[in-house]
Amino acid sequence: MIQNTEQLTQAQKNLFEAFQTATMKSFEGFEKLAELNLQALRASIEESSEQVRKMLSVQDAKAFADMASTAAQPRADKLAAYARHVFEITNATSAELAKLTEKQVADGNKQVHAAIDAIAKTAPAGSEGVITLVRTAVTSANSAVDQFSKATKQAVELAEANFDVATKTAAPRGKKAA
Repeated sequence: MIQNTEQLTQAQKNLFEAFQTATMKSFEGFEKLAELNLQALRASIEESSEQVRKMLSVQDAKAFADMASTAAQPRADKLAAYARHVFEITNATSAELAKLTEKQVADGNKQVHAAIDAIAKTAPAGSEGVITLVRTAVTSANSAVDQFSKATKQAVELAEANFDVATKTAAPRGKKAA
């Protein structure tokens, strides 16, 4: 519980630092995605130019058809690799933001419990039941948040596993089609 201006100032500083850290982590993730996109664009332009040069030098229809069919698989593999990189970047950024959020929630819980304890010390006689009710409500809310957090982590792990399976099965299919 905030009882003086120094505590209020410190709480504001802590909140600002948490916001600044979250902003920088988000920006770092955005930066990584932008860098990945620029690399993919550069590689795509270079590969497309090379492919056009090869196509322009082809003399017969069979060679042209062979070239077109063999060009599809590397693109599918590169698309799967690109999607994997995007997933890794967004997943890492989300994990870092989740850690920051968990820390903020833990700090907030400490403050709430300190406030409840301070109120309990000065509460009039006979209000023990209300204080117990408030403590139980806070504990129940924290438990619900913990369960939600665990379920979210499990969902992310499941999505990551499904993504891994999808990328592993997509590459062999692409090779069969080529």
